[in-house]
Amino acid sequence: MKKFDKKNEKSSGGSNPFQHLEKSAILQEARVFNETPVSPRKGAHILTKILYLINHGEHLGTMEATQAFFAVTKLFQSNDLTLHQMCYLTIKEMSCIEEDVIIVTSSSGGGIQ
Repeated sequence: MKKFDKKNEKSSGGSNPFQHLEKSAILQEARVFNETPVSPRKGAHILTKILYLINHGEHLGTMEATQAFFAVTKLFQSNDLTLHQMCYLTIKEMSCIEEDVIIVTSSSGGGIQ
């Protein structure tokens, strides 16, 4: 996992808004996925944070990954296509973590089928 310090921050031209994310805080935020109606904007923002953590070497335990996976699938209740794409990306990245094989076969605006 690459760490940035103040010197690197100045040379890169700005700060990274995701630099100081905490895994536990993001997983707590994912509880928003259970809300009805689903907020595509909130959902996409939290999925972006989850993807950032995963792609920067943050380890999700099996239990954390499983809970996050099922929370993400609830976002398919939205009709927002961009949110669906973010869900697919997140599920794809999480598939490397999961010990159990979970298959999403299809999706429509009404949810996972």
